[in-house]
Parts: sequence; structure tokens; C-alpha cells
Amino acid sequence: MSLTKVLGEIQSLYASSQLPIRNEVWYILTAVVLSTMNKAQDIPTVYKTVEQSVPEKEDQVQVMMRLREGIFKTFAIVGYPRVINSLAALQGAAPSEILAKLPTQPIRSESSWQDIVQERERGNQLFDAIYERHSSRVRQHMHTAYPDLAQTAINQLYGPILSETSIINAKETSLIMVAGLLAQDVPAQLRGHRYGALHQGATQQDLTRVEKLVDLLSRYYGSA
Repeated sequence: MSLTKVLGEIQSLYASSQLPIRNEVWYILTAVVLSTMNKAQDIPTVYKTVEQSVPEKEDQVQVMMRLREGIFKTFAIVGYPRVINSLAALQGAAPSEILAKLPTQPIRSESSWQDIVQERERGNQLFDAIYERHSSRVRQHMHTAYPDLAQTAINQLYGPILSETSIINAKETSLIMVAGLLAQDVPAQLRGHRYGALHQGATQQDLTRVEKLVDLLSRYYGSA
């Protein structure tokens, strides 16, 4: 089975979404899983598949922005090296006229201490929204494992990375986390983020689709 056929099967999982293609989440989750699996070389195929379905240049720019932000957010769970490789592969797939229309400045402003304080406040709010009544226990667990762990999670991951929602919203971000954790087979973290996704507006159907998406890609690369 070709990757193109697998992408078609993934897209069919979201056939009832009724959203414009540029606003769908399947292609972002697919790119996230490929990045997590260290398959950056196949991310251009995802972009080209979506590009063929959105002839308008402005829509193609939106697709590119959403893919970049979705992949970037996986830094929180897979680390920088794979994110760098995946974003570089994506950059190489886009036509020059699309690249020329992309923002050239960071969407995360840290030009003042107030910016950083606000990011950290958003990070705390997001952490509490995900873990709800378990929030304090999870924080304490990380602190006990290593005091810097909880502090870094809030100040460097949840704050500036995950709580930024101008391109990828909170529900989509939660599904990105679930997809990446599923692909890595880390059930302890996955459990919390599955519940967190529900707290962020995802449905059980959303989670089931993510599971099927990851399974399709895992079986494809397992047999490739």
C-alpha cells in the first residue's frame, strides 16, 4: 500500500467534518505523527495531498501555517531535533509564492517581561484545564521527580508553546498531543492528555479517529 492511499484512508475518517479542507485537522495530525515517527521525508507528501484540494493561494498559505504550527507544538513531546527536520522538510515542499506570503516574525512575542508573565499565566491555566482536579498531584509528581521538571513544563512548554491558539486552537492542540503520545506508546502521559482533550472540547469520536489515524500510519511504516 502506498502512502498516498493511506492518506486517502485517513482523510475518509474525517469525511463528515463539513469543514473547509484548510480547517480540517487530519492533515495536521498526520504530519505530527510522521514527525514523531522520524519520517520527516514524507511530510511533503502530506502537504502536496492537501495542496491539490485547495486551489486558492490564500487557502494554501493557511494550510502551510497550520502545518508549521502543528509540527512546532510537538516540541513539547518529541523534542527539537525532529521538529527541526520536519519543518525543514515542509519548507522544502512549498512553492516559493506560498513561502513569500508566510509570516516572517514569531507569533509568540517575548519582547517584554509582561509578555513572559502572560505566557506563564496561560500555561498555568492550560495545565489546570487539562488535568483539572488532578493538577496539583501531577505538578507535585513532576516536582518530586526533579524540581526543575514542573517549572519547565509550565514556563517553557505549556506557556509559550501549547497555550498559543491564534493558528491552532486548544482542541486541535489537545489532539496533537494525543496523536504524538499514541505514536510514542507512552500510556502514562497519554491517559492524562486523553482526558485533557475531552476537557478542551474534543469528543470520544475525535479520539477514536486519532487512534485509527495513528494505527493506519503505524501499520504502514511497520510493513514498509
